[in-house]
Amino acid sequence: MDLLSPYTVANIPILELLRNLGLGIIIAVIWAFIIGKSTRIIVDTKQYLPIFLMLIPGMILIITIIKSSIALSLGLVGALSIVRFRTPIKEPEELLYIFIAIAVGLGLGANQVLPTIIAFAVICIVMIPYMFDRKKELRGISTFADIVLMKEDKKVNLDEIKNLLEAKKTPYKIKRLYENEERIEALFEFPKFDSKLFEEISNTLKNSGIKYEIAFSDNARVIT
Repeated sequence: MDLLSPYTVANIPILELLRNLGLGIIIAVIWAFIIGKSTRIIVDTKQYLPIFLMLIPGMILIITIIKSSIALSLGLVGALSIVRFRTPIKEPEELLYIFIAIAVGLGLGANQVLPTIIAFAVICIVMIPYMFDRKKELRGISTFADIVLMKEDKKVNLDEIKNLLEAKKTPYKIKRLYENEERIEALFEFPKFDSKLFEEISNTLKNSGIKYEIAFSDNARVIT
């Protein structure tokens, strides 16, 4: 009857657990490296390594323990039912990275070492082409300057800004132009961000005595 008791906890092979934890740490390092080279999200990719170094071994430990006891399994379900995420994950791509890390932890924790390693290797092979595509995508990121000029009974136009850009031989496109009795709004597109260009445009507008607003942004997919 003791074997059927929900409070019976089986002995956990320590060497087996250590092996799985070691594999989990190695996979965490590899997975963080691949994400850092292939992700399309503009984010600090260094944050993934410490997350995976805790997440994957943690999942291995949890699954190793609860698979030996029904009571512990039910207790885990009850504990997870009260967990709430205050900050939701905004990008499906980031959610997928975490899901794969959890899947690896589950597989190793269930002692399915070979299937887990094979599946992870296949995923890594599939991700390799994206490691080269990311460089192309980063080169395709454009910078936008949103400029607002207040008229205030003054003759206001974009000539000074255009002359500055042409003098510096800076390629640009005017993506949007709006004007009314109070102000002029223009959206410039540049091939890359240049902090010196931002300062020079600001100084040019400041010296002209025109009240202005200027904001630089890009078209990258950013996680905040």
